[in-house]
Amino acid sequence: EIKTLNIKLDHKVTKLVAENDHLKQTYKQLYDSTKSSRVQSKEQCDDLINKVNLKSAEVSDLNANLQEKVLVITALKKQLNKLKGKAVLIEAVSLNPINPELLKVYVAPLVLKLRKNKTAHTDYIRHTQEEAATLREIVESERLLSPLNRSLDYA
Repeated sequence: EIKTLNIKLDHKVTKLVAENDHLKQTYKQLYDSTKSSRVQSKEQCDDLINKVNLKSAEVSDLNANLQEKVLVITALKKQLNKLKGKAVLIEAVSLNPINPELLKVYVAPLVLKLRKNKTAHTDYIRHTQEEAATLREIVESERLLSPLNRSLDYA
């Protein structure tokens, strides 16, 4: 009976040793694969860091060029001011003066029933003002888009 027990135990030990060897091999493969992916990730990170550094240097160069151009433009404006003897206009000025009479909106008289209804009256006035503002914006945008169109002066 002891011999059979010994044989069973030897068999179990052999199985456990084989399983242990298999697990060691599996863990070694996993470690090697993670090691290679870790090296690959580190290479990718280093590559990305280098790209970021290059872009940062490029942005710095562009900012320096922009600063130089701003300084040149400022110097040219000052020189132009000296040559003209007066201030130079930087922004465009509208040449078409708008007659305030043209911007007035004719509001039709209210019906007697509506005149008594205060909320309806205020809503009517608000709606009319919004419509007038919309029309003014449309005319202004068209004037800006086509300043030579003289028919918009009477709109």
